[in-house]
This record gives sequence, structure tokens and C-alpha cells, in this order.
Amino acid sequence: MTDFDDDLINDAFAGFTAAAAPSVHATGAGAVRHTVKRRRARTTAALSVLGVLLLAAPAVAYASMDRGDQGPPVVATTPEHTVSPSGAPSPSATPSPAGSPVRLVLGPRGYGDLLLGQSPAEALATGLVVADGQIDDGMTCDSSAFLKGTPAAEDERDVDGQLFFSRRLGLAAIYAMPGVETPEGLRLGMTYEELIAIYPSWESVVEPGEPSGRGYVKVPGNPDATYRIEMGRTSVIQISLQLRNQDCYE
Repeated sequence: MTDFDDDLINDAFAGFTAAAAPSVHATGAGAVRHTVKRRRARTTAALSVLGVLLLAAPAVAYASMDRGDQGPPVVATTPEHTVSPSGAPSPSATPSPAGSPVRLVLGPRGYGDLLLGQSPAEALATGLVVADGQIDDGMTCDSSAFLKGTPAAEDERDVDGQLFFSRRLGLAAIYAMPGVETPEGLRLGMTYEELIAIYPSWESVVEPGEPSGRGYVKVPGNPDATYRIEMGRTSVIQISLQLRNQDCYE
């Protein structure tokens, strides 16, 4: 508060004190006039004190402010995500949209890391094979293993996902399971028209000229293999990538 403010308040209180000080006066009309005059002076002094206080309050408040920063208050904001020291978004960050599903492809040389000609041990090491017990590479042909993720067989004729290991050749044939397709796009369940559109050379060796039975087509990019494709009454029911000289069946 400034010296000027102090003087105003002191003068006002002095006037108020003088007006409010008790005194003895004569009675009668002169006494009444004196009383009214004293009350007016008291009221004026009180109003003067109130006015000074009202003027002084903002000045006191202003004097108490830190006037070093006159800008607007800083508003904290929440970032969309935080970044760890390594530069990777923290767990609170919104994940980016997931990519398209991984395409499961059979051919031209195998199924991922699982390749035609591999030994049972090499095939199991890929993590793509499920076997009940040991694959017997002493047998002429072992068909006890399956691709990982193959659904349970519906009957004994169901060969989806089945693997055939030849004692002489190693992994000789890989049968597709649902969801697996050839590089050219053939999948289980496709129609005869779709099959012919993808592999025009396919024809049935069981019923020549008919849209049913099994047939064979060359594997683009692998002259040592062939696709064995079987048509049911309305759709493709078997697709196998196999060595051309496989000795497990037919």
C-alpha cells in the first residue's frame, strides 16, 4: 500500500473519531441542531472510511501479485500418447491398425519353412508340424504327422493337412488344410470353373472329360514337384504339393 493510501485512511479515521467523540451540550433547539450535525458528520466519516477501504483493497491485491509474468495462465494439455526413451510408443498409446492376415501358401517348394525332401527331424524343427509321437522314418511311408493348425479329421478319408514322409525321399507330400492356398490362388472349396481358370491344364485322370476325380498340374517354379488336385461333385476337396517321384501312394 502506498503512502498516499495511508494518509487517506488516517485522515478518515481522524474525522470519524472527532465526530464520534462524546461531548456535553445544552438542551433545547440548539442541542437538537448540534446532535443532527454531529450525526451527519459521523455518517460522512464512516462513508469516507468505507470508500477508502474499497479503493485500497484492489491496490493491496495488485501489490501482492507477482507482476513478473503478465501472460495468460498455462493450461496443461494431455498428449495423445507418450514416447518411451527408446522412441517406441508407451503402452498407453493407441495402437496402429492391424495389418491384413498372413497368407498361408502351399508351394512352390513347400509350406513356409517346411520343404519337400526334409527329414522328419528337419520338418519338426520348423515348428509347423504336429506329430503324435515319433515320425517313423524307417517305414516305407509315414503319414502320422499333420500341419500345425489342421482341424480334426471328419473321417478316415479326410487328408487335410496330412504329411507323407518317404523313407527314401524324405517329406514327399504336403496336403493343404482349410485356409491354405497355392501361389496362384487355388483353395479348398473352389468350383470346377475356378479351378480351370487358375490351372487350365487340369483334367481328371479317373474320368477323362468329367469335372470330377483327381488330376495333376505342373508347379510353376519347381520342376521336381506337382500339384495333385481332386474335384468332388461340386468343389475342390484335396490339394497336395508332392514330389513327382513320390512313392507313398498311387
